[in-house]
Amino acid sequence: MAFRLGEYVVYGELFNKSNYSTHGYIVLRGEKEGEETVLHMELTGNCAKDLRGRHFRFMPSEDERNGPVYPAAQYSGLQLGQIGPTGDMTAQGWVKVMPCSVEEFMRRAELGEAPPTAWKRKLYLEWYSQNGRVVIEMPGAIVEECVREPEHAPDSEEEDEGDWVPLPNLALPPDLDQAAPSAGPGITMFTNDEDGMHIREWSPQENNREEEEGDPSERSPLQQHLDAESAAIDRMLHQSPENEEAYADVIPEMELMDECMEHREAQPLFLLLEDTSKLPPDGELDDARIEAELKGLLVQLAMVGVALDVCEHFTPRDCYRLLRDKVLLEPNAYPELVGTGWVQHVSTWEYCKECEEEMDRKYGETKDLPF
Repeated sequence: MAFRLGEYVVYGELFNKSNYSTHGYIVLRGEKEGEETVLHMELTGNCAKDLRGRHFRFMPSEDERNGPVYPAAQYSGLQLGQIGPTGDMTAQGWVKVMPCSVEEFMRRAELGEAPPTAWKRKLYLEWYSQNGRVVIEMPGAIVEECVREPEHAPDSEEEDEGDWVPLPNLALPPDLDQAAPSAGPGITMFTNDEDGMHIREWSPQENNREEEEGDPSERSPLQQHLDAESAAIDRMLHQSPENEEAYADVIPEMELMDECMEHREAQPLFLLLEDTSKLPPDGELDDARIEAELKGLLVQLAMVGVALDVCEHFTPRDCYRLLRDKVLLEPNAYPELVGTGWVQHVSTWEYCKECEEEMDRKYGETKDLPF
């Protein structure tokens, strides 16, 4: 099961302009203005190609802006500071929507009067955090790219939002896409699972993408790895009484952190994770498998409140090697903080020779200045 938040989103703004980093915030609808819930995003990884390298924002279309209020009590375990690896994050997709409820559509379909459905752009944001898999799906979302960043002038009373332009959806709607010709008539399929009712069009096409996604053996190594990690996390979150109690308690995290640093003994990270001795050396893996193993490891680290910040010089292979061969062995984790909102950041620039040389160069340029 995933945390599905799309219907509660009123606004979001994300940056994927730095190497292997996606950060920003997402606002979830409150009872009234000023009572919104804000998720702060500090994810490791990139968005899909259409959003990569961009600063973008998103919001519901005008006819979707009066959606339900985010049920904070129901999602009491959802951490407001979201860390972990990115999954599939794209604004290049389409979904068929109904002009009425699923129940009314089914009733009218049985009477032979099914109302017409329409294709709408779909924003799909997926990541794997302390809470397992989290998904935002927004049909008809407005997505804009920032082409001029806001300027903050201290003496100005006017707010500068920067300049934004609509981000086009370059993917054709399925009924106009000529790349995958149908081998027969299509049908409308309905499925109902623990995440709700879904509607999609199906036709007997060769290499049908939906069928490929449904067959675990055909999925990419990265997606298989993330799905496996997410399933394990989901089982732990929903079956472990100790974990539920940890999320339910409100812990003064700063005081607890001080207590840990002064009186508790830090442990190597690998003791808090699954058997990391099974992690293969990076030299045995190709680039696709490296990213799969890295993101699977980042899911586990997110569960114990550890985030990886990546500098401009590190590749996924460098990150994997650093975590496997060095960071996991260092005594820098406190078991008492697992399950709280405390996040410990591991930064690659602390281990990066290029970053160290840049710092030395900058220091050399400023050390003789008269201030």
